[in-house]
Amino acid sequence: MAKFISLCALCVSLLIPAIASAAALDDYYLSRFGEKRTYASAVAVLAAPQTPQVERCRTELIRSLKRDFTHLEAATQKVLAPYVSRPVLSGQLSSAAAPTYKLPNGHFTVHYTTTGADAPDLTDLDGDQVPDWVEKVASVFEDVYSKEVVEMGYKAPPVSTYDVYLRDLITRDDLGNITNAVYGYTTHDVEPILPNVSVSSYIEIDKAFSDPILTQSGMFQPDQMLMVTAAHEYQHAIQYGYNLYFEFWYAEITSTWMEDEVFDSVNQLYGYLGSYLYYDKTSVALNAVRDGASEYGRWIFNRSLAEEHNTPVLIRRIWERLAGVTPVNASTDINMVSMIEATLHDSYNSSFSAEFSAFLKKLYKREWPTRPADLARIVLPTMLDPLASQIVTLPRYSFAFYRFVPSNQALAITLKKTSGVETTLFKKINGVVTEIPLDAGASSYTVSDFAAMNPLTDEVVLLVANTTVLDGHQVSFSTDGSTLAVTEPKVAAAAGGGGGCFIATAAYGSYLHPKVAELRAFRDQYLLTNAPGRLFVSAYYRLSPPIADVIARHEWMKSGVRGLLLPLIFAVEHPMAALGLLLVVVGASLRWGMLVLKGRGREAAAA
Repeated sequence: MAKFISLCALCVSLLIPAIASAAALDDYYLSRFGEKRTYASAVAVLAAPQTPQVERCRTELIRSLKRDFTHLEAATQKVLAPYVSRPVLSGQLSSAAAPTYKLPNGHFTVHYTTTGADAPDLTDLDGDQVPDWVEKVASVFEDVYSKEVVEMGYKAPPVSTYDVYLRDLITRDDLGNITNAVYGYTTHDVEPILPNVSVSSYIEIDKAFSDPILTQSGMFQPDQMLMVTAAHEYQHAIQYGYNLYFEFWYAEITSTWMEDEVFDSVNQLYGYLGSYLYYDKTSVALNAVRDGASEYGRWIFNRSLAEEHNTPVLIRRIWERLAGVTPVNASTDINMVSMIEATLHDSYNSSFSAEFSAFLKKLYKREWPTRPADLARIVLPTMLDPLASQIVTLPRYSFAFYRFVPSNQALAITLKKTSGVETTLFKKINGVVTEIPLDAGASSYTVSDFAAMNPLTDEVVLLVANTTVLDGHQVSFSTDGSTLAVTEPKVAAAAGGGGGCFIATAAYGSYLHPKVAELRAFRDQYLLTNAPGRLFVSAYYRLSPPIADVIARHEWMKSGVRGLLLPLIFAVEHPMAALGLLLVVVGASLRWGMLVLKGRGREAAAA
């Protein structure tokens, strides 16, 4: 019995990390801004110290914090208040007290300080009492304005002079280790009263971009990182001027794409492509919510749109259309796929699905007509190894490529797919790519000269793609003539922005909470990919909204539900540990049961 109790105690101790990390919305924001380190992250740092990932942009996080601010505890609000108001630079008494610089007839006012952590390099070679770096910042932003507003035709943000603040955006712990690093972000001012949707804003960028963590260990120069950050963040300012209420995945795609439109010589954005084009099973959905990485790699879709129609004006028209749309309420974002779809339909006689399909073919065929000198910078997507027979379940607007290496026989690929799946078969011989048409009946491909192809230089590649807004479309393909059953997806509630998980969202206070994100990912990868899982999710969507509404109104219920969710979250985060834990508990229970039965047997024999 004592051993069984000890094992139970061990089980409880294994759950401590999950319990400690099951923080509420307050802890989420505190940790994201580097104001509090969760138990789980502290353990991770002690176990395997590593350089933190730099945040390209914190604009969405700031917008979300402003939306959720009234739901936070008073103590948390006090700590995070500086992040939702204009910054007070080091050595200054207020946000308006810092020295400023503006070029003659310029459109930007640069705010800086000469003392403390926020002070930039104060070198003043021209002796005009303004640091040279501050003058450079103002000049770079004027270059951005000339390109984005004057040349490309975007509407400037609704302010007479735009404010830019130079700050130290790298934070360190007591040992000098970097705990937080960000290039910059754009913060909107007071939210408009609907139906007004336009809002003014201001930008905060790192004071120098000189730390190796920002220059990517010297791969880029500080002035280059200043350039692309200015182009990126000012595009967010323009977006806010059009409409505050947009899905951020497309905002980041556009702002990252704009970096190369304004400063073509830097080319830093190509480094983000792997976050989108490298995958294990399928790509992330093109319109997936931000994950801190892949949305920056998805910028390549905007290049495809502009190239397909020979003009970057298409991208501007999408944002101009958004300017005329009012959201349902101030906490609901406008669906950006619908904005792109409407723009393509009305102005270009096209559709989102058609453009997505064309984009995927370009990824493999490498038909990028603009910037030919940078073609080598566009990485190929992952080429997966096909099995003899397999089934693939695809999130909305996602894809996967499968490479077939030539062998000594003809290649025949048999297909079965749901209505939202498109397939394309490519054959590459001596670097020349052609598309292989489907056989009669549209259920198979045949490559009769497969055996004659060179296995060292030639290949056949199958592209499978979900070109719809609905998660869970499937395709079965094989080289042995067999096919597996595929099922049409029916859970419409799971599509379009990663919604759902109502109860978890109510318990943790926001769909942005990392625990809610983990449960959404588990739903998409493990429940929506099979019939029993989809049946469960469908029932959940029917039953959970009224329950979640009650939970959201009672704080004690939120705490209780978070506790009930702990075992599930632990299992999602640590599946092997959870399995081992289950086996330990089951084994201990069986052993204890056997001991009890033996004891009773001895008692019966003695009697």
